[in-house]
Amino acid sequence: MREEDEKMRSLLRSFTTVTLAELSGNLQDRYDEKYLIPVALYRELLGHLTTRYRVLDVEGVRDYQYISSYLDMPGFPFFMAHHNGKKDRYKVRYRRYVHSGRVYLEVKHKINKGKTLKKRMAVEKESERPQGEEISFLQENTPFDPLLMSVVLQASFSRITLAAPSGEERITYDHNLLFRAGGREVPLPGFGVMEIKHSGRKHSSPMTDLLLRYGITPGAFSKYCTGIALLYTGIKYNRFKPLILSLKKKNYVTVATNSGCC
Repeated sequence: MREEDEKMRSLLRSFTTVTLAELSGNLQDRYDEKYLIPVALYRELLGHLTTRYRVLDVEGVRDYQYISSYLDMPGFPFFMAHHNGKKDRYKVRYRRYVHSGRVYLEVKHKINKGKTLKKRMAVEKESERPQGEEISFLQENTPFDPLLMSVVLQASFSRITLAAPSGEERITYDHNLLFRAGGREVPLPGFGVMEIKHSGRKHSSPMTDLLLRYGITPGAFSKYCTGIALLYTGIKYNRFKPLILSLKKKNYVTVATNSGCC
């Protein structure tokens, strides 16, 4: 894996850069499409786009780590809303930016027009349950009782962010995924998820044109739902079984092991 990571870092050095300040606040309300792309194929795609996008650089780091701690309630209603295909649904998480140490409590609201609305507040650290001002923030931005919410899954991953010069498109690629829950963990080596985020429903760009040439089409993927399906027993996950079986068949999923945490 270290060799693959170095190949990626070497390729990313050929891109011009964009700063976090230039991206801050952009595309909080957006449309997005996801694509399931192995790391080797994504690196091949990047080789065609070195002059068409800028890469996010944070203090010299262009492939940086996140840790997401997802909250749900008894009965897992956030998970079940996704599983049951509800067009109007919520996701609540703490998001830690490992390089900077910043932590946010975030609410993502998928509305029935296919658009994602995102709200967040800065917090000092993650908590097992919402604390203090986090409770009023969640009351204002979700229809659920924050006092019933608790962390049920942790997902860590590395992210590469590309930005179009126009500012109307952002592309993230998440890889080195690792899920933890209940003292167990499952990594997904060699697998990655690309997400194209844009302001309008209709969208065409150098990346979408390249995907069309390669015959790559959008696919559904939720880190939260995948992690729950992999690490929890007794929860209905029929909707995600084809994905889980495909990941295992392609050897992207390894056997769950004890993590010594969470």
